[in-house]
Amino acid sequence: MAADLERSDFREGCPIAPTALEMSGASEALTETARAAFQSWEREIAAGLEPFASNPARARRLASAVLSQLEGALLLARTYQHLEPMQRAEEPIRILVRAFLES
Repeated sequence: MAADLERSDFREGCPIAPTALEMSGASEALTETARAAFQSWEREIAAGLEPFASNPARARRLASAVLSQLEGALLLARTYQHLEPMQRAEEPIRILVRAFLES
């Protein structure tokens, strides 16, 4: 994600987030499409975590937290025009994953 963002000179990030923010409530079709995209990403992350989690529900909760952290870091990186927010997000995501999976 960071490399793609830098290559685009910070113009290209998550295409779903702006649509979700701007169209929520204004267009049910676009809202549903954005929802489905985020849910799909959460499922993919959860699938990667499931072998390490105590149960699928925990993996899904962790996937949601990881996706939220990534989306926030991406937004900040685009706003700041620098990769530092994404770099700073890496360690907290690792800590979150370890702590969640060990508990």
